[in-house]
Amino acid sequence: MSGFICLMVSASALSELPDKDQNTLEQEDATDTFVGGIALGVPLVAGGGYMLWGLRRRNEKLLRDRLDSTFYQMLKADNGRITILQLAMEAQLSGEQAKQYLDQKAKEFNATFEASDQGNISYLFHL
Repeated sequence: MSGFICLMVSASALSELPDKDQNTLEQEDATDTFVGGIALGVPLVAGGGYMLWGLRRRNEKLLRDRLDSTFYQMLKADNGRITILQLAMEAQLSGEQAKQYLDQKAKEFNATFEASDQGNISYLFHL
């Protein structure tokens, strides 16, 4: 936030520059304010962006670890059989997210599929 404030101060100082033909104290002050705002603002904005990126990566890893843990527990409990609906309910995911996750794991572990009489698909992971 403070980085954006510095950049805004720098931009406002740029708009306050008097005519370029005059070399006055006002022009020097505006130029100094502009340079100082850029010098402080850019590193602060970059640092804040880096912190947000790190938090996002950490959050994604925690979610992935929680999902993996739920997945492996479910496989153990039902001898390697799991459906999209079961995973979605247990892990509190949308159906599409659960399907994508199970499709990825099916490729990773060479799972097979079994269709029920009602048309439900079970993923079979060979333990």
